[in-house]
Amino acid sequence: MPSTNFGIIKKLKSIVRKTGNVFFRNGKDKGITEEIARKIQRTAYEVSQTHHKETFTPPYKEIATQLQVQDEAIYRAAIYRLADVAVNEDRMALDILDILEQEIKKSSKSKEVKEYIQQKIDFIKQVRKVKP
Repeated sequence: MPSTNFGIIKKLKSIVRKTGNVFFRNGKDKGITEEIARKIQRTAYEVSQTHHKETFTPPYKEIATQLQVQDEAIYRAAIYRLADVAVNEDRMALDILDILEQEIKKSSKSKEVKEYIQQKIDFIKQVRKVKP
């Protein structure tokens, strides 16, 4: 529990340092008023109580959910968007390639759709210089 108290104190010091001479009265007294100190404490407490989202969902995962839609236009748009993300984002390219390759393996897709997916896979591999 004491470590959280020191965390709040460090945050208070940080806030005061960042504000500079704004809180100083006429440059004579280097202290701050009681009202301003309470506002700083209240702000620091509120910040310490807020919980930040610790997980991050890559954007391609949300796009990949659209691959389960029956509408072919939406399906093709999702493939296109996934390919676009893979071309522009290094760290996501391999995961997206895996998703697209799994889509080709699905037997429920028509030959035309599978060719479209293969074209996108080839394009991604060409741009990313991934070995086939």
